[in-house]
Amino acid sequence: MPNCQVGHDKSPASRSRCRNGTLTTVKKTRTGVDANMPKMLSLPGVVFLAFCAIAPVFLLFSSLDDDLVSGITVSVLVVVEFIALLSMCIGWILFDITKRKQIFYLAAAMGVLLISDLLGIPNLLAARSVLGQEQALGSFTGLLVLVLRLGSFWLVVMSWHVANRHESRQGTDQVWAMVPGLIIAGVAVQAFLVWVMPGVSSDVSGALQNISTLILFPTTIMIFAGAAGYLVRCHYRFSLSESLICFTLLIGCFNHLAFFVFGPEHADIVARFIIPSRLISYSFALAFMLLELRSHYRQSFQASSAKSEFLATMSHEIRTPLNGILGMAQLLRQSQLDDAQKERVSAILSSGRALMALLNDILDMSKIEAGRVELEKRPFHPSDITYDLFRAIADMAREKNLSLHCDDAPLATRVFTGDEVRFRQILWNLLSNAVKFTRKGSVRLEVTREENVPERVRDLIADEEVYHFAVIDTGIGIPRDRQEQIFSPFSQADNSTMRQYGGTGLGLSIARSLTELMGGFMKVDSTEGKGTRFDVWLPFEARRSERHEHGGGQIAESRGDSVLSGSRILVAEDNEINANVIRGLLLRYGLVVDIVPNGRQAVHAFQQNDYDAILMDAHMPVLDGEGATRHIRELERVTRGGRVPIICVTAEAFSDRHRDFLAAGMDEVMTKPVEERRLYGVLLRFLRNRGGGYSVTSGLQVKDADMEVNLPDALPVDSPARTVNSDNATGDTKPVPEPAKANISAKETKMNLIDKIRFEEMSRALGADQMASLIDLLPASYQEEREKIIAAIADGDRESLRRAAHTIKGMAANLAAEKLAVDARQLELYEGDFDGAIHDRIAKLDRLAEDTADAMRKALQD
Repeated sequence: MPNCQVGHDKSPASRSRCRNGTLTTVKKTRTGVDANMPKMLSLPGVVFLAFCAIAPVFLLFSSLDDDLVSGITVSVLVVVEFIALLSMCIGWILFDITKRKQIFYLAAAMGVLLISDLLGIPNLLAARSVLGQEQALGSFTGLLVLVLRLGSFWLVVMSWHVANRHESRQGTDQVWAMVPGLIIAGVAVQAFLVWVMPGVSSDVSGALQNISTLILFPTTIMIFAGAAGYLVRCHYRFSLSESLICFTLLIGCFNHLAFFVFGPEHADIVARFIIPSRLISYSFALAFMLLELRSHYRQSFQASSAKSEFLATMSHEIRTPLNGILGMAQLLRQSQLDDAQKERVSAILSSGRALMALLNDILDMSKIEAGRVELEKRPFHPSDITYDLFRAIADMAREKNLSLHCDDAPLATRVFTGDEVRFRQILWNLLSNAVKFTRKGSVRLEVTREENVPERVRDLIADEEVYHFAVIDTGIGIPRDRQEQIFSPFSQADNSTMRQYGGTGLGLSIARSLTELMGGFMKVDSTEGKGTRFDVWLPFEARRSERHEHGGGQIAESRGDSVLSGSRILVAEDNEINANVIRGLLLRYGLVVDIVPNGRQAVHAFQQNDYDAILMDAHMPVLDGEGATRHIRELERVTRGGRVPIICVTAEAFSDRHRDFLAAGMDEVMTKPVEERRLYGVLLRFLRNRGGGYSVTSGLQVKDADMEVNLPDALPVDSPARTVNSDNATGDTKPVPEPAKANISAKETKMNLIDKIRFEEMSRALGADQMASLIDLLPASYQEEREKIIAAIADGDRESLRRAAHTIKGMAANLAAEKLAVDARQLELYEGDFDGAIHDRIAKLDRLAEDTADAMRKALQD
């Protein structure tokens, strides 16, 4: 603890503060009154100009005869009260949204003023005279009107008081100091009016002796306090909306002060200005509410944009390392592992996919709520999607001994034009939910084409057809009183459901929202304990598929028999880990793979070689994926060559960024992490017509010239419906295997420089040769980032230092260089001066990088 001695000066004008052992004395002033008083002297001048602007209007109406004023009063009165009502309603809505007490008090003040005006209307209409008769003594209504108006002005005073308190601003002394200045400015202007008006004289003494004028004194003081409060607020923090409130209150101040300056003898002159002044002041109050509403809308829009940008950034940052994790786990699962290791890899894949599903759901829900989901219109084969989805849930169903049935015959000969991703998402949410909440029995997908368009489907355009998708399960069911609630975000049928089955409660909400966005509708029918049926009707532009003319068969997926074998693929990826994950997946299908680290080299490689497809990362140094794609498309246009498919591989999750990639000339966008099945399906779709000697004859079949290849674990085909049956026909639930809980041996401890467990896993997945090449890349990659760090220190650029250190940290973590990653992280967080201390850190990091590379080479040899 640092020692500090606090001085003995205990006056409120000074106080002592100790920071990091250093004693500092902070001088304070009394609420800033003395320092700000010279600035306050300019406010009376502003008020004088405002009163000068009001005076001509007052002079105009004071010169009119009573009959004309009465006619104007009656005709304008309805408009005035409607404006007051509208101001109050908008203010209440605004308060309900923002919870700002300042708005509440102002809306309440408008409401009280509206009531007081309405109480005075009968007198006005009966007498056909000017408003102001209600102020006569002896009238209960008149006294009630005065009390209400006093209350409304008190609410105005409270509005600026709570606003100052919310902003931690003191201003009471300045406000009360401002009131005399308001009065002096008003008296000066009105004295001039008395002087220029013929036959009119001031009678202040008479006003002070007349009870009908004196009764206005409390409301006069209160409205002057309200006006002074908002004047002071605008002086220190100008706001256009609050300046309108200032002018509104100054008009009221002018009216009330006029009764005292002109006296009881000329009260009728002042009364003629009441209705016109209320029309102006109430209009300004309405303008204040509208401006505040606009301001709140702009702030909300900016906050929404900031949130969207944050989600986009976080999506990229989370998906990129998750891609490496899941990709490595997929490759690791294909290697020779014992049972305990297989269970651990399965646990990694299961947890990683659950994390990715959660991330996707949260991002999608945010976009739907913000109204930022825009549908794409691209042709796709719906039978490919149903096949994909059933392949994806087959393992889940097999673990629970469930039967899967897919009757999608109407889709086999159709090509849809629409949003393939959203269509897939809707069916996936329904099918995965059905499997998750079914303990025994079956899950079915039934697809039919609707001849008659249901009422709740939007109006169809040319070539559109409506298809009905029914997902039926024999699961736990949903109580009837909870069936609508399951479509609300973060809701499930029972509070215990999330604990027992997991999930976020977003899937069905997203599915229904997307269904309605696509012009269809969804409904649910369920019986508790017996099962659930979800029905979805969706319209699509549909045409006959030329490729679907035969039946039977399955997609090939084994390494040696891949129908894509021999195709040449260019992978543009600057992250070595991700590049090697993709290469490992592609090599399993017999493809020839070239890897380049940036967009410029991708363009050079395209010029020098013939590729069947290009996998292009979106974010790369030197030239990014969009720029490289534009260069390649321009080269194709100049040379009039064929169009090579360019598939974007990115961690960007938002469709607006995907549209940018497509606009740059890319043909498809795949989000990280790259799933093996998804990668194979996309390549198959684009390469089927690029001279491979094969043709696709159905959504489930790929034929080469003389052979048909079957996937060993593929779904059997039972035309017209596909079925997956469990090995156990009894229907009993087979327990899902838990992750292994074996004791960790001494061999699995972490080394000083590298994480041995992870290093061995990566070596088995990538092979010794690939791992050795990555180790050899470490010193050069480190040296490149080190040079950036040295340049950043020389330029005093802390942000460039952090970026380079962050790159070293990520590179080291991906290579299991644990100690190097930790030290790079410390350098990334460095906040000290650019002096000898940081150069010592860099020297230490240099030695650590060299030692780490040596340790890795030794570990690889062992």
